[in-house]
Amino acid sequence: MNLNLTAEETREIETIVKKLTITKEEYFLTLHKKNVLTKEALQDSSNLRLFIEDYHRMLDNLYVYNFVLKDMIEQNKDTKVIDAILYFLDTTIKDPLVLAQLYTIYKKQHDEKKAVSF
Repeated sequence: MNLNLTAEETREIETIVKKLTITKEEYFLTLHKKNVLTKEALQDSSNLRLFIEDYHRMLDNLYVYNFVLKDMIEQNKDTKVIDAILYFLDTTIKDPLVLAQLYTIYKKQHDEKKAVSF
């Protein structure tokens, strides 16, 4: 594969792969797989919309229970788990790829439920 990258893009990629301890080939294959996953999710727009609505309902419910969660966090001195959950939720909101991956899991579980009900 011959890519026409600028010197700056090449440096950025080399920095990323070094930090991730993977090869450039692995990096590009991972990006390709992620793009395919995102494309598949976007092509299934009606079901993706339902998933996003369900996901937003879950986030809304978390907000409703925000004060209860806050009290639990304050009572529990070890907040690593809660911090991890909050970081995960923040990441899923900001990163469309993570949302697409969650949708793939959601869709698989939904399809499995349909198969069991027959």
